[in-house]
Amino acid sequence: MQSTAEWNGVDQDGASMFFAEKYGWDLANPRDFGLWVQLLKDLANPDFAPLPGFVSQSTLWVVENEQYLGAVSLRHELGNDYLKEVGGHIGYGIRPSARRRGLAKLALAGALEQARDLGLPRVLITCNDSNIGSARTIESCAGVLEGIRPHNEVGPLFGVQGDVRRYWITLK
Repeated sequence: MQSTAEWNGVDQDGASMFFAEKYGWDLANPRDFGLWVQLLKDLANPDFAPLPGFVSQSTLWVVENEQYLGAVSLRHELGNDYLKEVGGHIGYGIRPSARRRGLAKLALAGALEQARDLGLPRVLITCNDSNIGSARTIESCAGVLEGIRPHNEVGPLFGVQGDVRRYWITLK
């Protein structure tokens, strides 16, 4: 839980911790943590039906010497308006103490490989306009800026506010 403390109450992009909050799970509790991990595994299974408003997704963890450093989630489709506009196919986050080591690019590259394996022709990735590090990461993985859109609503999954940079990456 040391990683959680580093985020200082900010959502850990890519980690899908909002599912634990939705179910009232305490991730410091081994039983609840196990339920959360099982749900993440289930969400990657194409035969599993996600809750209404959610989509199938694969979650990858970035780990070094058994230490959690971050996560990336690949949503298998843009199945709701929020994902189509703001959330995109991929979300990722690296814990603050592990940043500036190229791990976000590594995580994003892993998600792109999985997206190719799923047969997605292209993926949408977004970031706050003010997040220069994330924009550079996306661009380093062949992201092409579609544009910057204002967004001031809190979405069903994430609390994104402010201008959003929208990038597309062609996979085929």
